[in-house]
Amino acid sequence: MRTSLVSWFIFNLYIATFFNIAALSVSGQCQSHQQELLLGLKYSLDSSLSEKLRKWNQGTDCCSWDGIICDASGRVIGLDLSSQSISGEINNSNSLFGLQHLQQLNLAYNTFISEFPSGFGNLTNLSYLNLSNAGFTEQIPVGISYLTKLVTLDLSSSLHTPATLLKLEKPNLKMLVRNLSRLSNLYLDGTSISTNRKEWSQALSSSLPNLQVLSMRRCYLSEPISPSLLKLKYLSIILLDDNNFSGPIPKFLAEFQNLTSLHLAQNNFSGRVPEEILRSPKLQTLDLSSNRFLQGSFQNFPPNASLQSLVVSGTDFGGQLPESIVNLGQLTRIELWNCKFTGPIPKTLEKLTQLIYLDFSSNSFSGPLPSFTSLRNLKELFLYSNQLNGSILSTNWSSLPNLISLGLGQNSFSGTVPPTLFQSESLKVMDLAENQFSGGFGEVKGEVSSQLEVIDLNHNRLEGQFPMFVFEIKRLRYLSLSWNKFSGVIPLSAFQKLKNLSSLDLSYNNLSVDSSFTNLPLPHFPNVYRLNLASCNLTKFPEILKSLSFLQILDLLNNRIHGHIPSWIWKPHLYHLNLSLNFLVELERASNMSPYMGVLDLHGNQFRGKIPFFPSDATYLDYSNNNFSSVIPSEIGDFLNSCDFISLAGNNFHGSIPESLCNNSRLAVLDLSNNSLSGSIPQCLLTQMSMWLGVLNLKQNNLSGTISDTFPEHCGLQTLDLNQNRLGGKVPKSLANCTMLEVLDLGNNQIGDTFPCHLNSTSELRVLVLRSNNFSGDVNCRGNNLTWPMLQIIDLASNSFCGKLPQGLLMTWNSMKANKVEPNSPHLRYEFPLLTGIYFQDSVRVTMKGLELELVKIQTFFTSIDFSSNKFEGHIPEAIGDFKALYLLNLSNNALTGPVPSFLGYLPKLEALDLSNNHLAGQIPLQLANLNFLSFLNLSDNELTGRIPLGTQIQLFSEASFENNAGLCGQPLEVQCDSPPTSEDGPSNSGTGKHVNWNFVSVEIGFVCGIGAVILPLMFCKRWRIRYYKCTDGVLYKFFPKLDPRNRTHKTISHWTPGRKL
Repeated sequence: MRTSLVSWFIFNLYIATFFNIAALSVSGQCQSHQQELLLGLKYSLDSSLSEKLRKWNQGTDCCSWDGIICDASGRVIGLDLSSQSISGEINNSNSLFGLQHLQQLNLAYNTFISEFPSGFGNLTNLSYLNLSNAGFTEQIPVGISYLTKLVTLDLSSSLHTPATLLKLEKPNLKMLVRNLSRLSNLYLDGTSISTNRKEWSQALSSSLPNLQVLSMRRCYLSEPISPSLLKLKYLSIILLDDNNFSGPIPKFLAEFQNLTSLHLAQNNFSGRVPEEILRSPKLQTLDLSSNRFLQGSFQNFPPNASLQSLVVSGTDFGGQLPESIVNLGQLTRIELWNCKFTGPIPKTLEKLTQLIYLDFSSNSFSGPLPSFTSLRNLKELFLYSNQLNGSILSTNWSSLPNLISLGLGQNSFSGTVPPTLFQSESLKVMDLAENQFSGGFGEVKGEVSSQLEVIDLNHNRLEGQFPMFVFEIKRLRYLSLSWNKFSGVIPLSAFQKLKNLSSLDLSYNNLSVDSSFTNLPLPHFPNVYRLNLASCNLTKFPEILKSLSFLQILDLLNNRIHGHIPSWIWKPHLYHLNLSLNFLVELERASNMSPYMGVLDLHGNQFRGKIPFFPSDATYLDYSNNNFSSVIPSEIGDFLNSCDFISLAGNNFHGSIPESLCNNSRLAVLDLSNNSLSGSIPQCLLTQMSMWLGVLNLKQNNLSGTISDTFPEHCGLQTLDLNQNRLGGKVPKSLANCTMLEVLDLGNNQIGDTFPCHLNSTSELRVLVLRSNNFSGDVNCRGNNLTWPMLQIIDLASNSFCGKLPQGLLMTWNSMKANKVEPNSPHLRYEFPLLTGIYFQDSVRVTMKGLELELVKIQTFFTSIDFSSNKFEGHIPEAIGDFKALYLLNLSNNALTGPVPSFLGYLPKLEALDLSNNHLAGQIPLQLANLNFLSFLNLSDNELTGRIPLGTQIQLFSEASFENNAGLCGQPLEVQCDSPPTSEDGPSNSGTGKHVNWNFVSVEIGFVCGIGAVILPLMFCKRWRIRYYKCTDGVLYKFFPKLDPRNRTHKTISHWTPGRKL
């Protein structure tokens, strides 16, 4: 249960004052019947773990017992048994309720597992009652409402289960508080309150005029906060977190004159936060976190603001932080993580010298890191997942004596890692992962800190020798240096100095890990649960693994380990084992295999024969790209009935797909591609499995039959890949139920159907491949309201589609219009919500510049259109001119007419353009010269005319790019264009009276005769012309060898080798 610093301080101040005043009034001995009642209470409970109750005995004065306060007459007026681990039942006959003079009772944080006894109503002198987390359940008795002297009532509970829930039904909230007019502090957290609309607000405002603290967290409140609360003029602390409030936050909350703390976190508030609340002059604590649709920004902080804690994490707050944040001089805590803040972090932040905790993670802050040197009270600093850059040397980290945790991961920081971080006397956690830090650690000299427990530097650009000083950090628990450029040989035996080490990751460096322990006993690492040595040049299994009794995660991916997997590797607690991309050939199964084995990845080895076993509790199983050759065991689905990911791709499995796979109701990814499976697709895979199945990949097999038209209403498929089988029939109508579909690949089958216009609900579709089937008809989908705004790859090649290209449909493909590439553009993939960092990578085969290639990663910015080898006719649609993100366009082998559109020259990303084998006419537009990235062009076999544009890169393509266009001329074709006719400047000179200068005429006649002597033989003598061109070209190619066509080979669109790797 979260409590603000202010409310906690007031609460404890009240308790301390009460106890001190009461203690001063004690005189005389405890009355005997009071002592008997207390002992009766002790003996009715299990007090074996209670420090206080164990000291209560008959022979001492009960007023001297721990937790007891007596008045001058020896009567017990105060009883404090909080946090004593007392258990048992308190019923209505318990002697506790005989202590009639009690004014203060605290039984909080014990385990009285019983219904709430009504006997508390007998203690009518109580002014303070704290039963929070005491274990009482069910209905709060009406007797509490008779305690009219109550000033503080705490019935809160942090437990949130039906068995421990307190209820306010009969009596309800109104009945409970109707007599409690003196009540100042009310805590009902975790109580189920049954009220009518607005009743809870009115019940409080009409009965509790002196209320100062209101805490009703997790009370299932959903009705709006009523303005009637304004009657509570002394209210200073409002804690309403974790309810079901929705709509905007009421503006009237800013009208509470004494409001110091406002907590409205974890609700469903939306709209914009009123500026008046953000500027409330006395407000010290504001927590609006975890209201995802709540909006706001910090325009300007007023001078001398009182805020000490500001928390808006997990909201839609955004914009830039103003420099006026310096006005929050009393601020100790600020949390803005997972919001939408942008721009630089204000430099004035360094003046907030009271700051203890700062978390700006998961925003879009950019620019350099401001100096935190003056924040000497700072304990925790988190700036994860932003766009910050530059060096972090602006802060003198050694001047922060209280800094415990530093989290700067997932940014773009560069430069060296400050050596002072390793010498801080307070720092325990240093996370600089996923940045661009470079250099080594040669400057770390002298004694390093003994306090460091976590060092995470993975995914940087650090280099040099392995930092051996880490072996001197005795408290080190977690060390991750993966994905850097550290080099050298590191003995695994050196880590035995780190007795507290629990997690070690050295993967993906230039290290060679020496795992031998020659002439040394195997060290004991009692705490190591994770060992990642991927790509560490290991040639055998490290013997140290024998001594890691509590190992849970082992990653030896991409090493050079040969032979078999030893039985001793199967540790009793092993959960995650990755031995992929090695040279393993045999698998030994141990009898004591961990029952917790969840992730087993053996892909990319040389296992052969039958699959040896399936771990029964696996959630992720990858046996792909081995040499297994057998039928898939028919009972595979019974063994793996709780598996989320199964991949047997890239083996030699044959036979049919076992229907037992449908027994797994958790399966999210099934990849059986690239095998020799035959038969039909089990209907249950599509009927029942596709409700939870996200990826079904069966491509490159020998499957036959049809695709069953039984996709369920709530189909969850994201990827369906059936390419390169022998499937026939039609595209199922029920496939439209798969509204989350992103990749649909039915290419290279025998499907005979029309264009799937019925997929009008698949608005997430990004990849559609129908090539090399028997599709026919037009693709216009008139009146079908088909839109694919996310579509980036479409391949309809080698079918019998006809009619005009679909102008209307093309206009809906918005992803091809966006001329923007994000620096870290994601790939299409299926991610597992419960398996962090594990995903299925989508792939697709495309005809790229003529060569059929497989994109093993489909970047979201890559776009391609291939309509080749169909029967399309008409003009090229103008909608294509909007596709500024288009990389590849292939419309070849159709019956298109009209000109080559000039708008094609304004597609800046275009790399390959094939319009060959159509009926295009007219001239080649000069605008094609604008295509700077164009590396493949084929306009051959059309009806183009005129000159190929001069002085452009178009002429760098070979002759074959333009051949078989009868009216086309100019380089690089041998056919030369006729000279343009000479135009006369004016009418004849005769009769004009103008003087003729015969000297110039004679010069001109001589010049023409000389030129004619050279030009005429070139025009009428083919042999001379050929010799002349060869001679001229030879001189030209000596200076510009890239122009020589012998250095380029033209290939058709089916043989072109791509010029750039994508």
